[in-house]
Amino acid sequence: MRPKALALLCDDLLSQTPIEMAAEQLGYCLALAEPTKDAVDWLVELQPDLILVDLSVRNIDWYAWVLAVKTNPATRKIPIVGFGPHKDAQTLTRARHAGCDAVVSNGALMADVAGAIRRYARPDESEALEQQARQPLPELARRAIEQFNRGEFWEQHETFEQLWRQERGPVRQMYQGILQVGVAYYQIQRRNYTGARKLFQRAWQYLRVLPDVCQGVDVATLRADAQAALAALEQLGPARIAEFDLSLFKPIRLVEG
Repeated sequence: MRPKALALLCDDLLSQTPIEMAAEQLGYCLALAEPTKDAVDWLVELQPDLILVDLSVRNIDWYAWVLAVKTNPATRKIPIVGFGPHKDAQTLTRARHAGCDAVVSNGALMADVAGAIRRYARPDESEALEQQARQPLPELARRAIEQFNRGEFWEQHETFEQLWRQERGPVRQMYQGILQVGVAYYQIQRRNYTGARKLFQRAWQYLRVLPDVCQGVDVATLRADAQAALAALEQLGPARIAEFDLSLFKPIRLVEG
């Protein structure tokens, strides 16, 4: 299982220190945003449970940063809390417009940083996921994987979509992740570079949280195969997507007893 992570956009040590202490207390790994890193690519890799944004930050355009995160399908579900001076109503309003899920004053956040993290972070579903991961693979999922392995990437999308819409537990993330990888392959076949790259990024947010084996599916190998395909795609770029080696479309392995 991945460690819990908290992303912070802040260049003020006085604000950073209590946030860092609260994150450590709650078992979160704190990661600082950097001006040189693309926000979406960084967050796709990190997959934080919460993002805190200092609305007084000087080294990054926080408005553009938040907007980019919230308009990208690979990162838009990550909760973002902006914090700033309570008297600066205009800035707090802009933060909401940019896409912050919540906006609080500096004083309110610093009065109970740990409480704010608990309140706004994505719920921890690791225990429920571990329980579901030990269950057998549903027949509908098995059928979808067979479609995937035959190269029927659009058909597997339809089957997996039916399945994850029925499932309410966290294992639905596996069905969504496999679905997205398959549709990324489909977009490569259609020579849609931008669409394929976005789908790989969206798949990663689901696959990264899963155990290496989930309901008998070799998730670890699937993650590696998808990352290898994405790396090959990015190396070619949109102009050379027709040269993509289709042998990189690897089948999904089952490792059931």
